[in-house]
Amino acid sequence: MSFDFCDKFVGPMPVQDFLYEFLPLPEPPAFRPQADFEFIEPSVSQNETKFIQAIHKSGTCPGLHFVNTTKILDTPSGYPYKPDISVYLNPPGANSCAQPPTGLEWGRIEFYIENKPKPYDPFMRIEQLQTNPQDVSCHVGFSAGAYKTCGQLIAYASAIHRSQFRVFSFSIAIFGDTGRFLRWDRSGVIYTQPFKLADGELFQFLWRFDHLSAVDRGHDTSVSPVDDDEAELALPKLKTYPTFEKVQRSHLHKMLVWDDRDRHEKPRCYITPSVKWATDALIGRATFGYIAYDVERGNLVYLKDYWRIDHPDVQREGDVYGELDEAHVPNIAKMSRACDVPQISGRGALQVQWPQVQRTRTQDYLSRPGGGYSWCPGHPRVEPYIHHRLVLETVGMPLNHFKSTRQLCEVIRDAIVAHTAAYNKTRILHRDVSAGNILITDKGTGMLIDWDLSKKVKEDGDQKPRRHSRTGTWQFISIARLLDPWSWPHEVSDDLESFFWVLLYEVVRYRNRKTPELKEIMQAVFDQHTQGTRSSVIRGGDGKLSCLDSRKLAFRRIRQFVATPCRDIIEDMRSLFHDLYLNVTSDEPQSMVEARQTSELDPKVKTALEKLQTSDALLAILDKHLQSEWDINDDGSLDLSEPHVNSSGSRSRRKRKAEDSLDGSEQNIHLTRTGRMPPRSSMSRSKDSFSSQTSSHHDDIFSMSSRMHTSSGGFSSNLRSMDDGSSAKQ
Repeated sequence: MSFDFCDKFVGPMPVQDFLYEFLPLPEPPAFRPQADFEFIEPSVSQNETKFIQAIHKSGTCPGLHFVNTTKILDTPSGYPYKPDISVYLNPPGANSCAQPPTGLEWGRIEFYIENKPKPYDPFMRIEQLQTNPQDVSCHVGFSAGAYKTCGQLIAYASAIHRSQFRVFSFSIAIFGDTGRFLRWDRSGVIYTQPFKLADGELFQFLWRFDHLSAVDRGHDTSVSPVDDDEAELALPKLKTYPTFEKVQRSHLHKMLVWDDRDRHEKPRCYITPSVKWATDALIGRATFGYIAYDVERGNLVYLKDYWRIDHPDVQREGDVYGELDEAHVPNIAKMSRACDVPQISGRGALQVQWPQVQRTRTQDYLSRPGGGYSWCPGHPRVEPYIHHRLVLETVGMPLNHFKSTRQLCEVIRDAIVAHTAAYNKTRILHRDVSAGNILITDKGTGMLIDWDLSKKVKEDGDQKPRRHSRTGTWQFISIARLLDPWSWPHEVSDDLESFFWVLLYEVVRYRNRKTPELKEIMQAVFDQHTQGTRSSVIRGGDGKLSCLDSRKLAFRRIRQFVATPCRDIIEDMRSLFHDLYLNVTSDEPQSMVEARQTSELDPKVKTALEKLQTSDALLAILDKHLQSEWDINDDGSLDLSEPHVNSSGSRSRRKRKAEDSLDGSEQNIHLTRTGRMPPRSSMSRSKDSFSSQTSSHHDDIFSMSSRMHTSSGGFSSNLRSMDDGSSAKQ
């Protein structure tokens, strides 16, 4: 288990409260067989095969199919996980020709059961939690075994949410003769008090679950399979998109997107194959990006599906795009529609329940001063999220598809112009400038996207952080924010610095032949971090400071990759930011307030600070060199593979956000949550593939296509903003 997850456990919830809140009794009342489980004997509870036989013998849940998967891998999914028992739906109808899985299929699992000996229960006893509740944020025991067990539970839940269209999911953890129920959503996980297997609670869970609708089992029923006519229309158009040439009927699924400007209007249908950009992170914004076919208009669009932070001071991304469009901000994508995904009633035809929307519930069960739930001691750090979809009419190419370093510089310049106009005209600060959020249009120009972490800066300059965390994509976050994300607000200069890191990253990452030595240098500069004690936060910046000092990725190294004035642009920008951090060191952690107060006495630092109040200095550098002679026009990217993310929890490939956060509480996107580690900068090619993702609709589970991508919010690497992958890329 990674540090960023340790404070996401909310509990221990009383078992009967859990059943009442999350597993409603069937209506009308259904026949309830008598429980007759043989779980008193450890020889049964600790033997998966006998355990399954006991459940089947009881007749408690005939609609569920249990499979012993302790030694079975779901090879097509690529996940190296093997839950002890995987639970599926039995095909409906006695005469059904369909067969339930006989092995492990993450795209069809309803819930899993993990079976451990009694000492492996990872959660602290309630007495321990209540000793000093004001100091408790993590409910997991202080041991390697506890962390390992939780890591397994998290990995299995993450695989389910990554392979299916889910709002939430359940699981059961058994420890000897006791068990716990768990409920997972994008906010965190609720776990129950331990219960005796022989006392009936397990029976109640299974019986109730067997009667739940797809909605109550946690499926997102606004996603469904496509019919043959829809597939026939969509496939020819989708195959015109690069890398989609081999897309098949079985890869398609259909998403409904409403419009918040008129919720009574009929939703529009979008058909898409596998996800184009995604994250494996379970907690946070969980952004997934799709190239989709608009059924009504017959064109391709970009569809972004993610969980937005539910905070009164956070503007919805659709509203941000609307404001930017009204202000005539150039070089941004044109939005078609955006909406919170509505709550849909349980069975039969879809019944939208406006104004209820799909939202997380974990945060609702915290104990709070003067109220809340006393059974949850301490201060778990969970945030509320709402499921949101946004459709952009402009579909672009990823930045790493630049045809020349000149085009790379021009595209980044266009993005800076968009950023500047947005701030000057609307006071909206982007706060997540990254390689993944700058696209190349079909005209070869640049476009700045993904405004979901943006923030409107108050005219009076009062920018108190909304949350105790940093926002952005780790590889491109400014040194100031990596060193000290809380005492100093996110400023224009932080975003301008991110543009520099984007340019440097693209040149070094995509204009080289991937030598092992360079891979290590890239990780030292862009992924460097320090991790303190269990309750501390992840910090970075030292690697980037060494780059500004030319100790790493110096000019002699850059000229190995590029022979055009692009290298002069890099050096001029490096010099500017070098002066900004002239007296800053990461040796002794200090707040940026202290660093600024000390550094402003230096005239070079003061000049750099003044220059970086606006984008004028960066644009002047770009314009100066873009007007010079560029006698090479074929020095484009050497690697057109998609940035690839993997978020198993440690450090991996793929893009990830620093935090799903808003800036402000001792924790976290797609960054912290206290102590989230950055991913490694990907130096290996990712593979085009259609992996498997499923949707549930009207109580049926259908195998659908995949989600593949790059924050942030487990820990992955590539370049998504602390969790997730999102953008209209090609």
